Formats: sequence, structure tokens, C-alpha cells
Amino acid sequence: MTISEKVAYIQGLFDGLKLDTENSSEARILSEVLDVLREVGQQLDGMDAAMDQFDEELDTLGDTVAELEEAVFDDEDERDADFDGGDDGEEDFFEIPCPTCGEDLVVDDEALAAGVVDCPVCGGKFALSFEDDADGSADDE
Repeated sequence: MTISEKVAYIQGLFDGLKLDTENSSEARILSEVLDVLREVGQQLDGMDAAMDQFDEELDTLGDTVAELEEAVFDDEDERDADFDGGDDGEEDFFEIPCPTCGEDLVVDDEALAAGVVDCPVCGGKFALSFEDDADGSADDE
């Protein structure tokens, strides 16, 4: 039940008492209080309607912002992927065979830095050898 409906109910009770507002000061005060309550109820109903409209507009704006974010950031992500997807991005991963089972494993820079690789296929653990790097020290010459 809204405030306006409650005030209307109280107004009905007041009218049912058939108090003489002309001769009774108490009845006149109650009548005036009911008038004020009716106005307050109408204003609150108007504010509720405005809040509902604002909620709808905020939802619409939120959807619009989400669409804009998707358009802007998806394009940015695609550009980042294109930039990272070049030859430089591929150097971050290496493929080496497991010495135990022969399965090709993809190894990243972190595993290279650690120097040890766990094979997810056979469960074997092996150290990475950098013998090729030692032989390729011709760059220092």
C-alpha cells in the first residue's frame, strides 16, 4: 500500500466520523493534517515515478557505456594481439622433446630460467641443457 493509499484510507475514516470542522477546532486541525499528508503522499508518488524513470535511463546509459567499452577495448586488444603476435612474441615459447617419452613440450622463458622441466605426459623431470648456447658464443669474438 502506497502512502497516498494510506492517507486516502485515513481520510475515509475521518469522513466516516462526520466531525464538524466548522465548530470543532480539533476536527479542523485533523482535516488540515490530512490535507498536508495527502500533498506529501502525492509528492512522494511523483518522486517514486521520477526515480523509476531515472533507473531506466541509467540502465540504458550503462548498456551504452558497456557497448562503447567493448568496442574500444576489443579493438585495443586486437591491436595488442596483432602487435604481440609478431615474430618477437613467438620467441617467448620454445618446443623441445622430452628425453624420456619423446613428447614435444612447449617451454616458456620461466622454465628456461628455472632450468628444470616437468613432462606432463610421462611425469619425468629433466634439466635443460644450454650446450648449443655455449657453442654459439661466436658473437663474443
